[in-house]
Amino acid sequence: MKRFFSLLFLFLMVMPLLSQDVEDIIDEVQDTYEDMDNFTATFKRVESFRLTGTVSETVGKVWVKDGTKYRFESEEQQIVTDGKTVWTYNAINKQVIVDRVRKESGALLPRDMLFKYPKEYYSTLIRTEKNNGKEIYVIKLTPKGKVTGVVKSMKIWVEDGSWFITKIEITDLNNNTTLFEISDIDVKAKLKDSLFTFKDIPGVRVIDMR
Repeated sequence: MKRFFSLLFLFLMVMPLLSQDVEDIIDEVQDTYEDMDNFTATFKRVESFRLTGTVSETVGKVWVKDGTKYRFESEEQQIVTDGKTVWTYNAINKQVIVDRVRKESGALLPRDMLFKYPKEYYSTLIRTEKNNGKEIYVIKLTPKGKVTGVVKSMKIWVEDGSWFITKIEITDLNNNTTLFEISDIDVKAKLKDSLFTFKDIPGVRVIDMR
């Protein structure tokens, strides 16, 4: 029993430190990405579907500008937005869906992840890891109130010092998970606005939802 109370005391002492640490980490990440004009990286996306038990893996590249303009591109899919309009192209069925960027859609915009979600979600530092000798902070975000959109919870992996997000895991309302692993980060690339609009492809069916 004495050992139990000793552990409980240590846990209660550490809790405020972890809480303060996670706020400091998020501030560092926000400051880092706020100062970026451009951002490019390679990503691996792993989607796991709870009901069927299936797992799919996609490798591609991501370009981000000003936090609201981004482009995801893989062999089978492109998702492109200029911050106002979003184009989702599927190469398999040769179809592109055009829609407005909607606040209530639950879409994970880069700026939302860095500035909106930390305000609307509780942040908890759940553990630290080592990767190539560098400290990695694993932070879980859970909603403060009623969940809107499709994001139930999220984890982000943050590299100490550079404050880059190297991994993102999203859990939706059906407990399906999407994991992004991010590498080859480049913050010095010069990106033109034309990269963030969808270029028409002959023979592609366009479905306009605006």
